[in-house]
Amino acid sequence: MIHRYPLARSLAFAAAIVLVPLMGCSQKASQPENGKSASPKPSDDTLAAELAKTGDLSKLNDALRDTGLSQVFDNGASYTIFAPTDAAFDKLGGTGKTLMRQDQRAVLTAVLRDHIVPGYLTPDDIGTAIDSQGGKVNVRTMGDHKLTFTRDGTGYRVTSDDGSSALIAGDPVTASDGVAIPVDGVLKKPPAAG
Repeated sequence: MIHRYPLARSLAFAAAIVLVPLMGCSQKASQPENGKSASPKPSDDTLAAELAKTGDLSKLNDALRDTGLSQVFDNGASYTIFAPTDAAFDKLGGTGKTLMRQDQRAVLTAVLRDHIVPGYLTPDDIGTAIDSQGGKVNVRTMGDHKLTFTRDGTGYRVTSDDGSSALIAGDPVTASDGVAIPVDGVLKKPPAAG
């Protein structure tokens, strides 16, 4: 079986650098404290299948399924989703519960699209890009907004156009066609509960 992900990852990384202005101040790269690689071997399953097996991403998995966005991960192209954990959705309180209602599917879809970027990126790729681009790197989301990545202590912070931010909060879920990188917050401010 031929795996496309190393080439897809390289192409996506190159596209992110070419398509999005990069700026900031330089910082030195660091190795993960626990000595483990932040890029585990990808599964042969699709990202949609891998997400369905990941317990702390069950609310995201349900939201992707309910909005039809899970099909994006089964179409043969590679994508990375910055995946709010169940605790991240819980932090939204009543707004989060409203967001999951059937009559809010269009809003939920817009929120989720701003967590998805084209290409196969891992936390290691993000760290390399941050270091090579002077401390900050930007990528465009499927929702056509910008995510900005910076170092935050020994981890990485991702900030959206509207100022929402989160930390990478766990090991990535890697699959044949994409990556889900857990984050501890929702990267787009949904409308207030109503």
